[in-house]
Amino acid sequence: MHNEFSSPDPLRIRLSGRGGQGIILGGVIIAQAAMYDGLFVVHTQSYGPEARLGSSKSEVVVSHFEIAFPEVVDADVFLCLSLEAYQKYHHSVTSSAVAVIDDLIPVEERLPGEVFLPLRRTGRSLNNEMTANIVGIGALTALAHIAQPDSVAVAIREWVKPEFRDINLRALEVGLNLIHHSAVRG
Repeated sequence: MHNEFSSPDPLRIRLSGRGGQGIILGGVIIAQAAMYDGLFVVHTQSYGPEARLGSSKSEVVVSHFEIAFPEVVDADVFLCLSLEAYQKYHHSVTSSAVAVIDDLIPVEERLPGEVFLPLRRTGRSLNNEMTANIVGIGALTALAHIAQPDSVAVAIREWVKPEFRDINLRALEVGLNLIHHSAVRG
């Protein structure tokens, strides 16, 4: 595991999971936070025809410069919330990628750079498993510095429905602290 992630420019981020896990919203929040940080951003998304059951991905390219190639071929940062998405996307990351994977995903062999964290279980402990995406974004923010934590919080306030803002802001805080209180830092 890398003790300190050296962020490339452009930084290519892929969030993945099942439809209904907030993957698209997560990409929007990261993109908005990066814009608040003054960066250039491209956001794309896709999901299977079974929107609530099929795999879903949201990709964000972030740079200090204009973005010439808006597609994520191999991700530098990877978040995964489902087995289907893991099987589909985990091999398309760079060799130095930081990958935050939900620890409920049964994986036989862990790859270098993969950090398994209790994302869905943490969401459940907050009484809303739907916040697992934001817990993961918090972990990525702490581990890979994808955006300033304050910028992510502002984006959550802007994009999350009012009745779910407080729980998602709490999920962000818990996700940031998962990294600080775990052994993944070295």
